[in-house]
Amino acid sequence: MDVFSLTETEFFRKLTEGKNDNLHIAYKDFVLQVSELCNKETHKGCVITALLYVEVEISHLQTSAQRQEVNNTLTSFITKALNFVRHTITHYKELSAHAVTEENIIDGINLKWTEKKVALVELGYAFKVAKCFGDNISVREIVTKLARLFHVDMSDNYIYKKYSEIRVRGRNSRTYFIDTLTEM
Repeated sequence: MDVFSLTETEFFRKLTEGKNDNLHIAYKDFVLQVSELCNKETHKGCVITALLYVEVEISHLQTSAQRQEVNNTLTSFITKALNFVRHTITHYKELSAHAVTEENIIDGINLKWTEKKVALVELGYAFKVAKCFGDNISVREIVTKLARLFHVDMSDNYIYKKYSEIRVRGRNSRTYFIDTLTEM
C-alpha cells in the first residue's frame, strides 16, 4: 500500500492548485478511496499512517488557504475533508485489529510447488551451503519452511533421506535440479 495514495487523488490536486471546478465530484471520489483503503488494507498501521499523512497535508492546506484568503468553496471543502479524515482516523482506531497469522500470509502467497520434492530439498541444501540464512539453521528447517511456503507435504524422514542422498551424489552432479535450471 502506498501511504501517499490519498494525496495523489484528483481531489487533493484540486485543493493544492486552488481549483474548485467539479470539486464535489472529486471529493466523493476521495471519500470512496478512503473507504476502500480502510476496508481492503489488512495492515491497520498502514491505513492509520496514510490517514495521518493526508490529515497533516490537508491541515497545511487549510492554514495556507486561510492566509491566502481563497474563495469560500475551496475553504469549505478543505475543512470538510479534514473533518472527514479526522473522524475516519478516530473510528478506524476503535476497530479491533486482527493479527495476521503466519498461515494467512503463507496462504496469501498461493504458490504451489509442481516440481519433484527432492528438487525442493536440493534448493534447501543449496541455501544451507551458501549460508543464505546464516550458520545456525539446518537443512531440515530450511526445507520444512520452503515446503510450507509452497504447500508441499514433506516429512522429516523424507527430508533427511533425500538430504543424505544429495550429500553422497558425485562431486560434479550433487545438484541435478539446479544444474537443470542453469542449463535452461
